[in-house]
Amino acid sequence: MGSSRCTIINCPELKNRNVACLTLDLEQDYGDLLEEPSYEGLEHIPELVSFFKEKDIPLTCFVQGSLFETHSAQIKQLSALDVEFELHSYSHPKPGKADPKVEVEKGREAYKRFLGREPIGYRSPLGVIGKQDYEVLATSGFKFDSSIFPSLRPGTFNNLRKPTKPFRVNSPGIIEFPFAVFSPLIRIPIALSYIKLLGKPYLYLLKTFNLPSLIVFDFHLHDLFQLGSSGKIPVEKSPLIYRTIFRRIYKNSKSGLAILDKLITMLRGKGYSFQKLTNIYEAVSK
Repeated sequence: MGSSRCTIINCPELKNRNVACLTLDLEQDYGDLLEEPSYEGLEHIPELVSFFKEKDIPLTCFVQGSLFETHSAQIKQLSALDVEFELHSYSHPKPGKADPKVEVEKGREAYKRFLGREPIGYRSPLGVIGKQDYEVLATSGFKFDSSIFPSLRPGTFNNLRKPTKPFRVNSPGIIEFPFAVFSPLIRIPIALSYIKLLGKPYLYLLKTFNLPSLIVFDFHLHDLFQLGSSGKIPVEKSPLIYRTIFRRIYKNSKSGLAILDKLITMLRGKGYSFQKLTNIYEAVSK
């Protein structure tokens, strides 16, 4: 996205401050990887609630819209936390397999029926979003998005030329909060799945080096907990490299909660405070 199409946002309220936003994609197990949707991860929400209560930090939760209709009781459990709910499409389709307008509008309607208000934040599945999607979001009243990994995922996206800082999409004016990467030169995402994939060396680098002043951190329930549905991911015909990646991320014997705990402790040691993403939107949109 060239500079003529977006404007980097420098927010005085965030100057000389380190802020982290922990964001959960609340969705069906493993997104679009399973042939039939599974919802085993939602059974672990009480454990997640206990963890965040103990840590006393806020949570931004991007909810797959259909879950407001089918799993409302599990979503209500999260209300015990300092949490904000935003929208994560309606059905979490594979890229290019659904109408963006239908996903946004059906999700928005389900959100409004459940919460009695309009959502203002959005996250597109798999970090795939384009100009048409931003236009749909603006028409539907959304104010910000947090979908872009400013990095490379072969076969899915190449965002190496996109900003690593918050930016405004000049037309139609949506503010984008990219996921944090290690640095503008080393564009490895700071996300739980990447920490599980790369292990202790990456955690050491995160602890040792200067990190972005704003960290938008992403995780899923299937990153935190081992799910039996992981055995249904059809990886048998995938190249060896992908099978290895799936094993390290989704069948890692180490607890994702333990890794998240280490990350929170590390960020606090670096002087980071924790905010909800709407707090940051309100600051940068002034």
